Amino acid sequence: MSDAGRETPVIAIVGPTGTGKSDLGIALARELGGEVVNADSMQFYRGMDIGTAKLAPEERGGVAHHLLDVLEVTEEASVALYQEQARAAIDAVHGPLGLHVHHADDADHLRDTPPEPLERLVPHGPPRDRDPG
Repeated sequence: MSDAGRETPVIAIVGPTGTGKSDLGIALARELGGEVVNADSMQFYRGMDIGTAKLAPEERGGVAHHLLDVLEVTEEASVALYQEQARAAIDAVHGPLGLHVHHADDADHLRDTPPEPLERLVPHGPPRDRDPG
């Protein structure tokens, strides 16, 4: 929730690692003037780049990304910590459209952020087999 009780719209892009969520999030953020708020629990940690498919800064298409590389791998995260920081990031950058694109592999970090569930999900493309071979 941001200014004067206004709900801040959020687009959540969810799915397994390596399915194009980041590219879609960047495209949406560019088209709609939003920014990306990470919701992948492993990308929250510095140094967890390869196994999480974390984009390098030069691969982020000039779109601001938030909640990447927040903690050292020796530090403990919690859903409460993520929610506090995600809400602060959303409030800080909501801009005139109030639009944010969440990138998520881990649904635990999305629970209660935002407080209202999506009423409708729109799939991006047809379902794909996980093992094409």
